[in-house]
Amino acid sequence: MNPLTFVGTPDWRSAVLALAFAALWLVLLAGRRLRNLWLWAVFVVGAILFPLSLAWVQVPIQQAINSLYVRTMGAGTAQSYALLTGIPLVFIAGLVQEVVKFGDGVAGLYLARVRHTARAGLAMGAAAGAGYGAAEAFWVFNQVFASGFTWATVQLAGWRALLAFIERFFTVMFHTSVVAVAVYGYASGRPWRYLLLAIGLHTLVDYLVLPAQLQIITTIELEVIVAVIALATLVLALWLRSRAQPQEPREPEPA
Repeated sequence: MNPLTFVGTPDWRSAVLALAFAALWLVLLAGRRLRNLWLWAVFVVGAILFPLSLAWVQVPIQQAINSLYVRTMGAGTAQSYALLTGIPLVFIAGLVQEVVKFGDGVAGLYLARVRHTARAGLAMGAAAGAGYGAAEAFWVFNQVFASGFTWATVQLAGWRALLAFIERFFTVMFHTSVVAVAVYGYASGRPWRYLLLAIGLHTLVDYLVLPAQLQIITTIELEVIVAVIALATLVLALWLRSRAQPQEPREPEPA
């Protein structure tokens, strides 16, 4: 699959909004470590990895699972049990995206030679998540603006016309915070606990789309639940940041 599928037709307004949303959470979680050039490299790599990971890893695996469903039980039966058959699909999304972002953040720790510094781990994770989330928001906003969205749309449809922007506000928050938590875990010597938490939370957020599609819950209810999860993840990241030592020893230079 072509990665550009997950970019869309570029619009400067999409770029401004996506960067603004990402910058808000990155500044909050990274703080003074924004001066580290490796952190910005991690941010850029995170943005590049978004379309690549979806096009070359996540979507092909999900398509293979769907093909297996069609061959073994038929498309109709698979759709009838969507709340069950959708579990592997959303798990793959959580697994692929969180592992990719986690790897980006950890690589930044090694390059900056601060791999055992908890606050640096949280900042690098935030950079990886912010870059990835910004790229995803850019793609979504490009679709919104390509559909003909203008201020007149808001005047006609009211606040619901802004739902895609409200959703991305919290989704970018989630991407940034959840990877900050995961890479914090790596830097503090507990990598699996926090990475598995990140994968689990991401899987939960994606799974909630299924009952919304089946009209078990409304779109508004879905967005409220996702916003609560995103806020809780941000609070967790900030709490972990407060627990880390303000001044941590420098990593020893390699021999």
